[in-house]
Amino acid sequence: MGSLRPYLQFARLAFQRRAAYRLANWTGVAVNVFFLLVHAQVLLAFFRAKPGALGWSPQEAVLYFTASEALLMVVGIFPDYRYNLSERIRTGEVVTDLARPVTLYWRDVAERFGTALYYLLARFPPVYLTGVLLYGVTPPLQLEALLFPLSLALAIGVSGGLWYVACSSAYFRDTANGELSALVFASTVFGGVFVPLDFYPSALLAITNVLPFRATLYTPVALLTGKLSGAGLVFGLLHQALWLAALSALALAIESRGLRRLATQGG
Repeated sequence: MGSLRPYLQFARLAFQRRAAYRLANWTGVAVNVFFLLVHAQVLLAFFRAKPGALGWSPQEAVLYFTASEALLMVVGIFPDYRYNLSERIRTGEVVTDLARPVTLYWRDVAERFGTALYYLLARFPPVYLTGVLLYGVTPPLQLEALLFPLSLALAIGVSGGLWYVACSSAYFRDTANGELSALVFASTVFGGVFVPLDFYPSALLAITNVLPFRATLYTPVALLTGKLSGAGLVFGLLHQALWLAALSALALAIESRGLRRLATQGG
């Protein structure tokens, strides 16, 4: 990985890149709030028909989607398609990247954390406070909540690893758009974006507990909202850490092979 300083600079530049488009952020806030309101009304209607379904209360469900919508961009479930590794490979800009004394994967991870910090400061508060003020939901005061920053950092790392691996397919194909679209779909279905994983049938829940996608959004959101404790919390954090290590190793291996392919082709 080398010196940490250039990666901190990439993180800072990623933060500044997002901060330059304030109107875009407030537009995104409005979109997140809209979907929060839709989710909340659907959930309230559902729990009026089936009180106490699956051991959840209406307030817990609304709190889950409040935190989920507020953290979507922080975690990076829907990153920028226009500025990523696959586009730099397609346009040839990656050649400039290779002239810098950095590893592409760790540069990408640094930029993800810089972007995440911007959204944590600019997107999370207004969306989260909207849910709190409109529906009166607040996270329970539990000691486990102290582990939320750790879980969120792991979630950002896992999300970055998944996106880097998907983007890396551009080393071997003309574009990675298909892989990126598939990743968004898998993240929304298996990551707890639309439905908390607790609502899934036991067989499907067992599958999500193996896949990496629950490590991106569900684990930090469930931790923040008090739905993870004890053995479940230990499993969630270990699941995140193991997938972060595995994806990092895979990303670095793909990068090594992909760069050899670029060199072979004269890139």
